[in-house]
Amino acid sequence: MWVAGVLFVVAFVAVFIYAYRATRADEDNGLVITRRARLSGLVAGRYWSKSKVLLSRSGYIGEMSLVDGTATKTERLIVHGVKVALLLFWLAFVFGILTLLPSEPGVALAMLFIMFCIFYCAVTAIRRGRASALRKLAEKQARRKATQDS
Repeated sequence: MWVAGVLFVVAFVAVFIYAYRATRADEDNGLVITRRARLSGLVAGRYWSKSKVLLSRSGYIGEMSLVDGTATKTERLIVHGVKVALLLFWLAFVFGILTLLPSEPGVALAMLFIMFCIFYCAVTAIRRGRASALRKLAEKQARRKATQDS
C-alpha cells in the first residue's frame, strides 16, 4: 500500500511539473512568443528570445487528437502520466482495503467489490471514448476519400 501511495505521489507530481513547464497560460497553441529574457550565468546583457507555445493550459487534450495523431508528444506523455497516476491511486486504495481483510473480512470484500466496479467503469469509459474517436476518424477519412474520388 505504501509503495503504491508513494509511486502515486511521485507520478502525480511529475505530471504536474511536466504539464506546468510545457504549457503557457491563456496563450494560443502554435504561436511564437517573443520576449525579453535575461540569460542566466555570466552574461549580463538583455536578449530577445523566442519560444513556441506547444500547449495551452486553458485547453484540454481530446481523445480525437490522440487517435488521429494530431496530439503532440507532450500531450501524449501527460495523458499516459495521468493514467498511470490514477492506476496507482486505485492500487493504493485496493492495498489499503486488503490490509483490512484479516480483521474485517465482510467490509473489506464489499469495499473490494466497489473498487473493482469503479475500475471496470473507468476502463469501459476509456475504451468507449477511444472506440468512438476511432469510428469518427474512420468516417471522416471515408468522406475525404469519397470527395477526392469524385
